[in-house]
Amino acid sequence: MANLLRNVRLFETLSEGDRAELVHFMHEKRFASGETVCTRGQHGNTMLVVLQGALSAVVPAKNNVQAEVARLSSGSVLGEMFCIDPAPRPATVVANENTTVLEIGREDLIKMRQQAPRVAAALVSAVFHEVVRRLRSVDERVDREIRAEGDPDDHDGSRSRGAMGPWEASFARLRGSS
Repeated sequence: MANLLRNVRLFETLSEGDRAELVHFMHEKRFASGETVCTRGQHGNTMLVVLQGALSAVVPAKNNVQAEVARLSSGSVLGEMFCIDPAPRPATVVANENTTVLEIGREDLIKMRQQAPRVAAALVSAVFHEVVRRLRSVDERVDREIRAEGDPDDHDGSRSRGAMGPWEASFARLRGSS
């Protein structure tokens, strides 16, 4: 099983030994096609690694239709944020086909912290690095979109010469660079 985790981006910084140890705290779980894995708004208390099959993350859209916002296939990770913040799930996740996952829950993480603290620390560190990577990606996307849209209120071109508009100033404050 540890070999399966080798191809999962979240675990790429873990050593072979750490991945092998991590697997001891995980449990195989199966979902039938169409089965709900987790529900939007439910507090996250597990992380899942898709071994085979596929899952869809869906959110409510117009006219009570579900809109797919992500498709998770073999090697994808779901719910890793629970390691640092058991916040409500942002989407409902449903199995698109018969799917097998490895699951680690809150109790497993507590047990890991007691029995394998180095591995628990490596896991939480990997989750933090993934969160930082996502934040940087969002930050870059926001920057690109702001620059692509232009500013209809910038009549004299001052913002294109370095002055910040209200959106840019807000994002600079969020980034801590204002």
